[in-house]
Amino acid sequence: MMRRRNYRGAASPYGRGRPGRHGRRDEMWIVPVRQGGDIFYVGDEFFRALWRYRAELAPVYWLIGAMLAGAWLHRIGANAWVLPVLAGLTGLVLLAFRPVALVTRYPLLNRWRVRLWGTGFILSISAWLTVATIIGPTAGRMELAAFLATCVFAVPWIWREDRRRLTKVRILRDRFPDTADAAGLTGAKMVSAVIDKWGWTARIKLRRGQHWTEAMNAIPKLESAMGARNGALRVESVADDAGSFTMRMVEVDPHAEPIEWVPRPGKRNQSITQPLTVGVFEDGSDISVPFLRKHVLIGGATDSGKSGLLNVILARLAECGDVAMWGIDLKEGMELAPWSRVLDRPVATNNETAEELLAAAVDELEKRANFLMASGRREWDPKISAPALFIIIDEYAELSKKCQRLADSIARRGRALCVNLIIATQRPTQKAMGEGSALRSQMNIRFCLRVNERPDVDLILGAGKLSAGWDTTMFDGPGKFLVHGPGLDTPRRGRAYRIKDGEVRVTAELHARHADTGPAGSPESGSQARSGVRGSSGSPSGVSGPEMALWAALQAAPDDGVTVADLRAATGQSVPSLYRRLNALRAADQATQISHGRWRSMRPFPADPSEPGGDPESHSE
Repeated sequence: MMRRRNYRGAASPYGRGRPGRHGRRDEMWIVPVRQGGDIFYVGDEFFRALWRYRAELAPVYWLIGAMLAGAWLHRIGANAWVLPVLAGLTGLVLLAFRPVALVTRYPLLNRWRVRLWGTGFILSISAWLTVATIIGPTAGRMELAAFLATCVFAVPWIWREDRRRLTKVRILRDRFPDTADAAGLTGAKMVSAVIDKWGWTARIKLRRGQHWTEAMNAIPKLESAMGARNGALRVESVADDAGSFTMRMVEVDPHAEPIEWVPRPGKRNQSITQPLTVGVFEDGSDISVPFLRKHVLIGGATDSGKSGLLNVILARLAECGDVAMWGIDLKEGMELAPWSRVLDRPVATNNETAEELLAAAVDELEKRANFLMASGRREWDPKISAPALFIIIDEYAELSKKCQRLADSIARRGRALCVNLIIATQRPTQKAMGEGSALRSQMNIRFCLRVNERPDVDLILGAGKLSAGWDTTMFDGPGKFLVHGPGLDTPRRGRAYRIKDGEVRVTAELHARHADTGPAGSPESGSQARSGVRGSSGSPSGVSGPEMALWAALQAAPDDGVTVADLRAATGQSVPSLYRRLNALRAADQATQISHGRWRSMRPFPADPSEPGGDPESHSE
């Protein structure tokens, strides 16, 4: 038994008892035992052990409880057999119908094996108590029957995997002071522990004067002291206490095997306003990342899984009906070509076409800024008629200086306008991202896959992240990453879904915006590239969505206006939808009807952006 010490360090014969009217609590149970020159007090520890290991000792408690209940019922009278029968029927009904409150309290009841075990247990104990009430718990061979039944039901109870793991965690908790001392964290104690599917998580309280970063540096020593495998331990800070940390032990690596892609049901019925799920954390929870008005940086070494993660992001964006995507792939379209039916422009495969695409994006950005100024709004609200625009750039370091300057302009101004960049590169150094460019600092969401050199972690995630525990040099499989961004400020390991080439084709086919015409520069895409953005909306070059197409056409209209037929050709909208939007713009003093069937925008624009007349979308369906 352990020897307790009081707050002054002297041996305490009272454990954790508190004084009462008749002296110390539990004083009558204290039994001193002399061993060598020390005296150990075992009574308090004995009863604490009976309570602490109540789950493991439950079969013994069942047997004792059944014998006592049988003796009590037999003493009441032979007619008391009705009580165990009614109790057994009640238990079987609850087990069969499983009320919501019961399942919430005991989630294991959802497993059929647990329900089968519970049914047998209830039937057995009800039958034994019924017979014991009539003839007595010690008559005939009733004691032997109770003992054998207890042994039968105790085997699956004790042999349950989570029960054995819980016992192991409790042992580790009891021994943690010695473990912490061996790892150089003397005085640390385990406050609580919770097991899950792949391991367990504990809250650790350090002694005064220690900081949780000391535990970060002591991870190898903790793994050795606990007998764990290399890389099994995780340490995370606690927001409200610098002297505490969360320690997670991953006993079974959930990322040992690839995690298969799970498409969302429906066709383009998702929205970019909701976080997108790109993978799974080690605790089994989904990795949900907010992409709305965010620039994204994906960095990692060769064969670390950048292309796989990029495919998952593209698939999730394709599921959103309020998103438009353009792509630049300087590896001759190898990565983005399978997504050509989802992209709203031909894939740019060289610096010339990339420059045209980025120039069109800057033009789109400026048109959106003018539109918001005239509407009196400060942020672009994506919807199907006015989607968010994402520009995917693979191997950013290969872009020309002019392309990088255009991308830098988009990164600086595009957040509020929902013109966003998704950049994939190996090492986002200042030279690779452009000298004098602030592009890297504009990346709100950063994915760091495996890197070969530790300083690359700070290049991708930001300065100081490596020393704070964001280390990916030991990742041993493609698709494993750390992600940093809003709401993702702790180094939790994740793995992206594995989406195969066939699944890419199926997803692109399901969410296709147009017919497949090939990358930019190919013979099939020549006429499309000259005419602008492809798609059913009929939008002119550089404009994504019918609402912006309508606004651009009204702005470019001559003094006598533009006809409704021309507006239909520019937007691809039906006449009723077109008139609803025109009437909404007229009500907001942003458009005027020159004559029957001819419209143009109001001139000049309002000088004060704070007095525009309202949001046109709020008046239209």
